Amino acid sequence: TTVDTSIPDNAEPILKWPAEGVTRVPYQVYQDPDIFAAENKSIFRGPTWNFLALEAELPEPGVFKTSFVGSTPVIVCRDRDGVLRAMVNRCAHRGALVCLDPQGNRKNFTCVYHNWSYDLAGKLVGVAFRNGVKGQGGMPKDFDLAQHGLETLSVTTYSGLIFGSFRADMPPIEEY
Repeated sequence: TTVDTSIPDNAEPILKWPAEGVTRVPYQVYQDPDIFAAENKSIFRGPTWNFLALEAELPEPGVFKTSFVGSTPVIVCRDRDGVLRAMVNRCAHRGALVCLDPQGNRKNFTCVYHNWSYDLAGKLVGVAFRNGVKGQGGMPKDFDLAQHGLETLSVTTYSGLIFGSFRADMPPIEEY
């Protein structure tokens, strides 16, 4: 996949390159929030395998490490069966961090904001006060836990390195 970087003839220039040419990048490139967002989308959420961790850092089920893919916080862990998993470290409910620790060992991840609980594969397994309190509040009767898990990444390994991608259609790492 390629990104079209051409500028239409009638477009006003977004950046003014220094007189020295392409040997210097305009500082705006490093500060513009739109450029930053576009780079995060096309590079880190695009068709890319991103380094997440070393397999040696996650030797057994429940062991986790937090990291980032671009500006997106992620949790990398081994689930109860020892399968490597990666998921966005943001609660599906309100977007708060689910895991505040940089590493450790857990049976599940629980959001500190509203106490939503996720298993080691990122599936929502518990919602505090799901049925409300004394008949007040709570989630709708048709609320489906399976529809509110953490966003997951595709995961692969190569020579002891763990890689993740937001794309499900990534080629094998050896081809990539």
